[in-house]
Parts: sequence; C-alpha cells; structure tokens
Amino acid sequence: RAAVLSDNTDGVHKLVDQLAALGHERIAYIHGENHSAVTQKRLVGFYRACAAHGITVPDTYIVPSTYRDAKSCAVATRQLLALPQRPTCIIFPDDFSALGGYNALAEAGLSIPEDISVMGYDGIYLSRVVKPSLVTYQQNTKALGRLAADKLIELIEHPRVTLPEQIRVSGKLLDGGSVRIL
Repeated sequence: RAAVLSDNTDGVHKLVDQLAALGHERIAYIHGENHSAVTQKRLVGFYRACAAHGITVPDTYIVPSTYRDAKSCAVATRQLLALPQRPTCIIFPDDFSALGGYNALAEAGLSIPEDISVMGYDGIYLSRVVKPSLVTYQQNTKALGRLAADKLIELIEHPRVTLPEQIRVSGKLLDGGSVRIL
C-alpha cells in the first residue's frame, strides 16, 4: 500500500530528546485516540526516547484524550495536576489541544514554564501566537503534499513499474518559551 506519512515516531522522540537535554525526567504524555495508528506510532516514539534517556514513566503519566479537543485535554491536564508527584512537563497530542492545557494550568494558578513546561505537536500558526509560544514539533505539510502528488502521478503514468511504498517525512522542532531548563 502506497502512503506518504509524517514520521510520528521520530517527531515525539525529538520532543523527548529536547526535554531530556534540559533535565526533565518527569514527562507526561496526553495522547490522542487509542485506536489511531498515529497515536500508536507517537506512543512508541515516546517510550523509545524515554528508555534511551533512562527515564521511567509511571502509567499515571500517560493519559488518553482526543485530538483537536481543548476541553478533553483540559480534563486530562487536571488529572495530571492531581497526582501526588506531578510531571515537570506535559506533551500534548496537538497544538490546538494544548490550549486546553494552557487554560487548565492557568486555572490552577500555575505559570508556563516557571511552574510546569508544556509541548505540542503539529507546529500550527496558533503555536507561535500563544503566550508563551509553544515548543512543538512541526510536521512538514508542504513536503507531505508534494511527495504524495509526485507518487500519485508516478503511479498513474507508470503503473507497471511503480512499487507501492511508504515514505516517512520528518518535520522539525520549533522553539518557544513553554519549556524551561531544570
């Protein structure tokens, strides 16, 4: 089956690498729907990166939520804040959902990043305009679209010699003010 996909495993891995480099060891991850292949790949990236840095992740630090749903992420954030030892950083399933986390943290009287660090995923414009700007992993949507179109044209023009393949496209880490050094 042919596909052009964002490298979700590597994306979350890079977020955790950044956190580990800044001294974070208590990293929580609010993820999207369990049935999603994207979620499974991101969870693998999260656990692989934590293992590579010798970080033990309590089960209570992994909280399911819904993609692009600020309300459910606010609920998940409150759940993490209620833990006896809260995380030093929360990674949100996407930048839009991170808004719910921002609101829940503000309601709890916590400041980003002084009291708790946060990260997102996607690199949408919104991540640049919230205060503080969100550290996030930006998917390379232009490359995804360009490669998908090129592969489709190749498949149409040369169906007998084109093998279906899965191509993974990397993005990049966008810096912001939502993470602090420990």
